Amino acid sequence: MKVFSAVVVMGMMAACAPSVMVRSDYDRTANFSRYRTYSIAPVTNGNTDPVMGSQLMQKRISQALDAEMQARGYKKVEKNADLVVKFDTDARNLQQIQSNNMAPMWGWWWYGPNNNVSSRNYEENRLIVNLVDGKNNELIWQGWAKGELNARRKNRDELIQKTVTKVMAEYPHRAGMNHTELISNGE
Repeated sequence: MKVFSAVVVMGMMAACAPSVMVRSDYDRTANFSRYRTYSIAPVTNGNTDPVMGSQLMQKRISQALDAEMQARGYKKVEKNADLVVKFDTDARNLQQIQSNNMAPMWGWWWYGPNNNVSSRNYEENRLIVNLVDGKNNELIWQGWAKGELNARRKNRDELIQKTVTKVMAEYPHRAGMNHTELISNGE
């Protein structure tokens, strides 16, 4: 019975652990091979969340995006960039309710049901990264992460870096390479 209880507790802890879901979308008509330079646009609308919208968090995100773009061979420029990298964040409060019906296997009518209900309040954050064509100002790629990006952690730099890396992993392109070159190179 102790082993069963330990397994249930471990399962409940894993279900409550913060996880980040990442998705992306892109313009299928965009010619990604013509993009070689980038710039990171400052956040204009400003996030009202006091943590995700703070200057510290915005700086972390900007630095992580800068590192990811350079790792893909893009050159950072101040003016007339092929790609403009824009990002935004938001936050909302959510509640998770979990019910664990743990009635005895030989019938609840003997001992009655054992229903444990737990509730957890948490903040869900999103990081949205937009890559915009610098010439026509059209969105060509968008990636986003959703999860507890503001979880209680000591190293927020590492958390943001890992999240941005996950988002940018959805962007398969390198500077000057088109999709068929990526496939032939095994990427």
